Amino acid sequence: EDEETAGEVSKNLDLATLSTLEVASEAIDISLAKELKNVLFGSSLCCFSEEWKIQSFTFDNTPPLKYGIVQEKGGPCGVLAAVQACVLQQLIFADSNSNKDPCCLQPLEVHRTKCLTMAIAGILWRAGGNEKAVVALPSGREQFTPLGKYKADGILETLILHSATRYEDLIALLQQAIQQFETGPCGCILLTVSVILSRSINLVRNDFDVLTNQLIGSNSYCTQTLISILIRHLSVFSKLNSPRTLSISSSQRCSSPLSIFVASAGFSLFVPCLLNCYLKSPKYPIWLVGSENHFSVLFCLEEDLSDDCTTGRRFDLYYYDGLANQEEEIRLTVDTTQVCTEGKQNDRTSPVEHCIRTK
Repeated sequence: EDEETAGEVSKNLDLATLSTLEVASEAIDISLAKELKNVLFGSSLCCFSEEWKIQSFTFDNTPPLKYGIVQEKGGPCGVLAAVQACVLQQLIFADSNSNKDPCCLQPLEVHRTKCLTMAIAGILWRAGGNEKAVVALPSGREQFTPLGKYKADGILETLILHSATRYEDLIALLQQAIQQFETGPCGCILLTVSVILSRSINLVRNDFDVLTNQLIGSNSYCTQTLISILIRHLSVFSKLNSPRTLSISSSQRCSSPLSIFVASAGFSLFVPCLLNCYLKSPKYPIWLVGSENHFSVLFCLEEDLSDDCTTGRRFDLYYYDGLANQEEEIRLTVDTTQVCTEGKQNDRTSPVEHCIRTK
């Protein structure tokens, strides 16, 4: 009974400890809630779908896949894949040991929770320009009375917004609140709101590309703009010289852990575009994959894989899809010394393989 009580207490913020941090807390009001809904959905009369409401960052307990975050239903896969990629960066590459053992993909529960904490902290801190971050947490009761052209969803109305201007305070705050994100029930929504407020609503509006004016599109899918805010170092289409080219200079090589493969095979959320070498070769060999209207993750344990994208070599890529009900590890061997002729690519070639070949 004592252990159960301790577990319940750990889910709540320690207000005494919070008061020692440089964290400002305030309740959300109806004006801010309306603004959030407008950038999220394009209207304050829309609400989060059930797929979003039940989604948190809960880890898989299948022995080969303990590093993986499980997706309950379709919709918020873009947020989940972005967080998954950042968790993997923490899990695999946070220490200086360059020789990675596959056993690092079988973390203890306490370690993977720590990696989730650090991943979320990094996302929010980058969104706030490395100067501030906002963590939105539920209070359990309404902070304002929904009126007028606003439709209540039972989540935004309850939020308390905690603002940190020091990274160490952000870490301490998230360490106390991490169970809200990990076991939820609405951890995915909390992170999405937190990253918008960390970035600021005005800057998010400036981030909108020419095709969208909201962060959550049809079928509750994440738009390209939301993905860009989460990984922060990718430009959106409207900020580029060409609307069909994503490029980055050698001095701007992605310091966030991932870039995006864009599949030409049926990913309707994106305009077909080209990625130059520096977006395809991020600092860490972790990629967010957009294929068949879904986001998933490819990664490699060899940190130097991205250093030279022209050198022929043989290596393994791991593939993880939190929605696929995987029961075992998926490992793909890539041999760049072998040339694949067009004749060998046919209708049975998987979309993920097409994505890999764009690299």
